[in-house]
Amino acid sequence: MLTAVVIINLLISVVCFYIAAKVGKIRRAIAGFEMRVAAMERRSSNVLSTSPDFLAKRQQGTRQLRRRYQQLELQLQQGQQLLGLLGLGRTLWLRRDRPLR
Repeated sequence: MLTAVVIINLLISVVCFYIAAKVGKIRRAIAGFEMRVAAMERRSSNVLSTSPDFLAKRQQGTRQLRRRYQQLELQLQQGQQLLGLLGLGRTLWLRRDRPLR
């Protein structure tokens, strides 16, 4: 009877050691995963912390480009008006030189 109790205790001990080894392995895997997630979080935090400055600079550049484009559109309109006036003046000048019938 004593031998049976000792054998059962040994079996229970072996099963407990096996479970403890598996739990330790799972704990190490979770710790490694946690370290990777923390590193990814630090990297993404570094990237995201610099992105507002980057975006602000790009927005400022876009505003400057739009302003310059508007200036160029205005100059184009003025040039078109000038060419139209020159064309009208040329037409009137050519009519002036034509003899009347």
